[in-house]
Amino acid sequence: MSLSLFYMTAREEPHINWFLESLAQQPDHHLQHVGVIDFRKDERPLDFKGYPVKWHVTPKPNPWQGPHRLTKQDFFAMANARSTALCLADTAHIAYVDDLSVLMPGWLGYALECERREAVILGAYRKVKELVVELGTVKSYKEHSNDSRLPGRPSGFNRCDGSWLYGCSLSGPVEAFLKVNSWPEDLCDGMGFEDVCMGYALHNSGAQLYYCPDMMTLESEEDHFRGAPMRRSDFGISPQDKSHAALSIAQGSKTFPNSFGEGGIRELRRRTLAGEPFPIRQIPDREWFTGTLLSEL
Repeated sequence: MSLSLFYMTAREEPHINWFLESLAQQPDHHLQHVGVIDFRKDERPLDFKGYPVKWHVTPKPNPWQGPHRLTKQDFFAMANARSTALCLADTAHIAYVDDLSVLMPGWLGYALECERREAVILGAYRKVKELVVELGTVKSYKEHSNDSRLPGRPSGFNRCDGSWLYGCSLSGPVEAFLKVNSWPEDLCDGMGFEDVCMGYALHNSGAQLYYCPDMMTLESEEDHFRGAPMRRSDFGISPQDKSHAALSIAQGSKTFPNSFGEGGIRELRRRTLAGEPFPIRQIPDREWFTGTLLSEL
């Protein structure tokens, strides 16, 4: 298997055991390249004994959050976290799963289809309440809300465009993400919305995207609201706001001009895989939509 699978979290209680135990239940679970990108890694010890966790790291240095931030407080910076995983992935394909998630039966098999099709595979989700999970198996829950992409979609792989890319679970060729210069950090960190923006750039750059309703995860709805959330700011008033402006940019983009330095994400990844530490990056120093210095946020 040429797949690196990364679990993304910044929560105080992400229920990572749900992910690891449900991964162990998958028929094709013999992955040797599993990573946890964990904003709180240095605050808590996690025991991965018995699980093939190769990486447990904090997101790479960035201007929005963590010890090298320019902002007064930590902001949501998922694009940076996803780029961290992309730099660490030492396989030809990569998959992402959000926290508070349980992999349903067959998830990994569908995710691995990205290898055969050389395409980006988009998983489905259901948000549920009172979720009870035992050793990776869902025992009970109460319905809450379903993926808006689900209704009317047949089983299997449905061709789709970039607007269908939600970040909760997906897999694809590493090359497809390198081609667009990684996730839109400069465009979306501090706000979010990096998933749909990435979807448009992937589609525009020639990647094939498939939505797979059977590649299902369940997410705990209540746990999304426990603990202090990362701050997000969508400046402006809709529809004249930052998120709409970012979407407009992404819809016309084949690559993102992230501030990775010479060689872009490819060179940063090459250096990371060669064993070099991530550089301390404190650019951009302004929020692009308003021009506000990050030090004032």
